[in-house]
Amino acid sequence: MIFVLPSDMEGLSLALLDAMGAGLCVLTSDVPENREVVDGAGFTFERGNSADLADRLRFLIANPSAREAAGRIARERIRDQYQWAKIAVDIEKTYYAVMGRTLPEAAAKKPSASVAGPAREATVVDESQAV
Repeated sequence: MIFVLPSDMEGLSLALLDAMGAGLCVLTSDVPENREVVDGAGFTFERGNSADLADRLRFLIANPSAREAAGRIARERIRDQYQWAKIAVDIEKTYYAVMGRTLPEAAAKKPSASVAGPAREATVVDESQAV
């Protein structure tokens, strides 16, 4: 129903991203990394403030429509902004920009689905022949 991440210090939490991708309503401490991810797609409480956490939990438990709406928005946020293929292309563009270059057109048009090469037959290695 609700994913709660009450950490005092946090980097980009993969557990938080997974919960959002699953369409759960998320409630996190208001550390900057969490605020950035859940802004408009989840809820935060004041870090270290158990009364604020309890108040937010009571609100979310009592308001299923707020939970469901936040879960839908969270799933869309993950789908639109946190897919590995898009992240890899964005990082590559950033590296090219830092070097003062433009990303080659062919690289910018990488497939968004899984990138698998052509099917290959398995090679059997005789370990007794290994050096």
